[in-house]
Amino acid sequence: MISYRTRDGEEDYRFSIERQPDGTLRIYIASQPSYNSRSEAGHITHRLTDGDRKYICWDSPIRSKEDAKRIIALWADSTQSYRKTGRTF
Repeated sequence: MISYRTRDGEEDYRFSIERQPDGTLRIYIASQPSYNSRSEAGHITHRLTDGDRKYICWDSPIRSKEDAKRIIALWADSTQSYRKTGRTF
């Protein structure tokens, strides 16, 4: 489990990085703050669903934990901005 505190220092997000059968990595969102009144639609929040779990939607294969950690930071900080301002990313 990986914890990430947003750049603004206001919220903590938790993630699970899991290897998929094809060798790529998937970043599951273990916990995050609510979107409040903002839309939670997958195309806006860049999340996909696997059963009852959400994971970060990324447009290319994730091959290393270092890349996954960079994606986590980018996604969490972008999500935090969206929660506060409503600006999509």
